[in-house]
Amino acid sequence: MNQKAETPRAESGAFRKDSAAGGKSAVTVPQDSDNAQQGDGLFPADPAPTIARPVPVQTSGRLEFAARCPECRTWHRHVSLGEKDAPCGAHYRLEFASKGAAA
Repeated sequence: MNQKAETPRAESGAFRKDSAAGGKSAVTVPQDSDNAQQGDGLFPADPAPTIARPVPVQTSGRLEFAARCPECRTWHRHVSLGEKDAPCGAHYRLEFASKGAAA
């Protein structure tokens, strides 16, 4: 038998240590105490999706909402309000302006 057939899969290099990091895992990154961040860089808060203001469109079968996409600036139609993924790949929140908000 050759060497490859006798070597178990775990020893074949699938879990080889990184030699560039001195044989240690490359996951640990040393930081100065002055530059250390408490999770902001590793786990940033989810940014709030942009808001698109809908225009109600009554079709013959249902009420739809048309809104100008904040990214591609074309009109997209949706059948409900809330967080939406547009056909162009944009992610935004579809909601009406509150009555007390200034335009």
